[in-house]
Amino acid sequence: MRLRTIGFLIGVGGVFASTGAPALADALEDARRDWQTGRYATALEQLQSIEPADPAEAARVAVATAECLRSMGRVEEAVQTLEEASGAGDADPDAEVLGLLADLRFSRGEWGQAEQLASQALEVDDLCRRARWVVALLHEARGEKAEAVEAYRWFIGDFNARDKEARRDPDALCLIGQAAQRYYRATARGEELAQSLNDVINELYEGAIRVDPRCWQAAWLQGELFFDGYQEGNARRELNRALLINPSAAEVLVTLGRIDLENYALNDGREKAETALEVNPAYTPALVLLADLNISDERFEDALDAATKAVEQGPRDPDALSRLAAARTLLVQPLGAASAEAAALRDNPRPSSFYESLGDRLADRRKYHPAERAFLQAIAADPEAAGPKVGLGMLYMQIGREPEARALFDQAFAADPFNVRADNMMKVLDHMATYEAIETDHYIVLVDPTQDRLLGRYMADYLESVHPELVERFGYEPPGKTSIQIMKDHEKFSGRTTALPFIPTVGACTGKVVALASPAATRKAFNWARVLTHEVAHVITLQQTNFNIPHWYTEALAVESEGGPRPQPWNNLLVERVPERRLLDLETINLGFIRPKEPDERQLAYCQAQLYAQYMVKEFGEDSLARLLDAYRRGLTTKDAVEQTFDLPVEEFEEGYLGFLDEVVSTIRTRVEDEEPVSFSRLLLDARKAPDDAELNAKVAYEYFARRDYKSARPYAEQALEAEPHQPLASYVMARVMMLIGDEAAALDLLRPALDDERPNERVVDLLAELTMKEGDLDEAARLYELARRDDPLNSKWLAGLARVHLRLGDEAAFLEDLSRLAENDSDDLSVRKVLADRHLAREEFEQAARWAGECLHIDVNDPAPHVALGDALLGLGRPAEAAEEYAVALELEPEDPDAIEAKREQALAAAGNGSGAAEAAPEAEAAPEAEAAPDPDTDAEAAPAGAGATGPDQK
Repeated sequence: MRLRTIGFLIGVGGVFASTGAPALADALEDARRDWQTGRYATALEQLQSIEPADPAEAARVAVATAECLRSMGRVEEAVQTLEEASGAGDADPDAEVLGLLADLRFSRGEWGQAEQLASQALEVDDLCRRARWVVALLHEARGEKAEAVEAYRWFIGDFNARDKEARRDPDALCLIGQAAQRYYRATARGEELAQSLNDVINELYEGAIRVDPRCWQAAWLQGELFFDGYQEGNARRELNRALLINPSAAEVLVTLGRIDLENYALNDGREKAETALEVNPAYTPALVLLADLNISDERFEDALDAATKAVEQGPRDPDALSRLAAARTLLVQPLGAASAEAAALRDNPRPSSFYESLGDRLADRRKYHPAERAFLQAIAADPEAAGPKVGLGMLYMQIGREPEARALFDQAFAADPFNVRADNMMKVLDHMATYEAIETDHYIVLVDPTQDRLLGRYMADYLESVHPELVERFGYEPPGKTSIQIMKDHEKFSGRTTALPFIPTVGACTGKVVALASPAATRKAFNWARVLTHEVAHVITLQQTNFNIPHWYTEALAVESEGGPRPQPWNNLLVERVPERRLLDLETINLGFIRPKEPDERQLAYCQAQLYAQYMVKEFGEDSLARLLDAYRRGLTTKDAVEQTFDLPVEEFEEGYLGFLDEVVSTIRTRVEDEEPVSFSRLLLDARKAPDDAELNAKVAYEYFARRDYKSARPYAEQALEAEPHQPLASYVMARVMMLIGDEAAALDLLRPALDDERPNERVVDLLAELTMKEGDLDEAARLYELARRDDPLNSKWLAGLARVHLRLGDEAAFLEDLSRLAENDSDDLSVRKVLADRHLAREEFEQAARWAGECLHIDVNDPAPHVALGDALLGLGRPAEAAEEYAVALELEPEDPDAIEAKREQALAAAGNGSGAAEAAPEAEAAPEAEAAPDPDTDAEAAPAGAGATGPDQK
């Protein structure tokens, strides 16, 4: 292959010279093997034991030693080693020694010395690749694009001139590959660029691995190239290949950490960054990654600390300076941000990479105006680069400027077909071009007309209905119309939101745009009205505070806006954690959303955030929420915002909050397991050691029963009851065994004395209530379900049991109250809402019927039955024109009995035409069959936590 003479800088992997006398060559090869496989200390020890015979040998050992020291972060020692080698003896300095010394000086921001050393190296050897590389880097760093392109082109000509020699040198192939990438990205476009980059991969990087299978740098450079093109799968493959060779490669760990950052796997990314810094404490890209992770974590002070350390290691590194500017901006320190920007501009009047990185970080935190400025400056600095165009295009997608985004993605992909994100976004926009806009006074609802036109109509009406309430609640109305985009399926939703194939949520808000996956294409039905309310609350609070509101507070207000009871799992968390004070506070709660340390910490964050809002209203008045919003609008940090808003130290605020939580917990009766789970084998062992322990034997019996090993379960249950008569769990197991043989009377005799009214065992009370109801003692069954509900008020199992009892008792009012609680307990439950609508219609309670039929449509707008029920209710309320519209919609949905619905529609039209009320003409609603009255009594469903899964992309 001859490289075409028609980037990106990854950084130079160090090389070990391997020529010279055989003994020296063998020693260097042994050291190289250890260095390449991550055994840096061993390699260094071997190198330091070598006694060179002459200055030439000393130079080769010095280069290898310096590379090893640099991999360990001991840069000062590396510099000292090379300086000593460059000044040793009477012979001219070695070009490789000077070139590597120039490289190290450049990385430390000592450009003048780097330039001088590179010139000296080229005077010694005009073909010194390392010195040529430093010259190219200096031109690029100073914004001298034409000179940099020419310097990179030299490597291609050199490769073609010294093809055979280069192909035998893996380090040369890696260096030439990096220069070729830079050159092709600056000069080639379209398919020519894609083909050129493929040649770099196949001929240079793969060539390096063919020569030296331990050349992890080549695999890493391929991974970097793929990652920069958003080809994550290919990138991971190559990076993992590199890591298999060298598990200690800080470079590879950082690139993998950047992929984690891209996917919001912040815990994983942080672990890799910290591991890289353990290997190489001076590795600037690891500190830059740590700053990025802290920015995504909303730990801006920590981000500033990491960025400051990065700048200390690389004072003129544009990536380090951009993170310093981003952290200063996010901490509302404009002078500090301007100082970092000025430092970048001092070195380079066109610092495109600085502005692109700055734009990426600010866009990640929804600082849209400064991020847009940064991207525009990056494009102005390098109009040919694809990266800033993709970044600005993604920003415009977030704020609803899709036509401008499309133009940018077209330009980026035309320049760089290797860029998958640009390609993905063009596909998304092509798909969205077929969507239809439904416009209201305050919203533009965009839907796929082939699937969601009806949904869009109802969403638009719902949004306008809740808009005045939300605006009044927060005291702010967003300017312009908010874009609500209903993507046809979850894949399109994920692509629209992040240009990635999957994100684990159904709704996302950028503050300007709300995107939802269409309920028609999701596996589990969800209440789209609840999700919309949550997301629009985000729109208002984010814009109201100029996107300065912290994660916890916008979530608190969004969850409060949904209404409904607190989910019982949250109550369990409070009862367990509040007495132990294992809680989040204002310093840690954001991390609970973004980077939870425990499986249930994210739910705890939602719960505590909502309770912070409720505490403020109780303690400081109804206007306290709006006052804190205003403090965030002024750019204050949480500590300053709380102290200025409520005129007390944040420590006192937190102390009062804990007291409030104690009050909340005092009103909750619930059962929380007192013990850590124990393995079955451990239970068996413990029971054998303590054969008279009733509780241990009962637990073993239950475990056997759960495994359907009834024969083994019975003796343990009997042994437990012998040691402790009426032991609850053992009584339950024996009762279930009796039921298996058809002896329900014996089961009742076992369960009744096992019930403790003060602290009822869940399994005992559940089975006893079921058998009591089956026996016909409905009053006792109702008492038992109320007893269970006292301790677990929002558990659907007890509510459903009560509903069945009240239905059989003929207590319609109590039955409807039970169903209403079930519906409030689970905002996504369609079946219960259908029964409520039908039952209220039968009782001619038309307001309630309309309410529940409308809520059915908030879950499934394409079901004709709720439309008919809503039409019947509206007709009963004397609103025949609206009723006729609902009947017409039902007819469009291909109902089972279209003739009957058409008759209702004609009746409604007639009533509307003569202006008469239609209450007397309301059709008779049939009562729902008893089989549909309530969910399965054995179902132990838990309400989905309010707000969970309906948040912005900063939480994935």
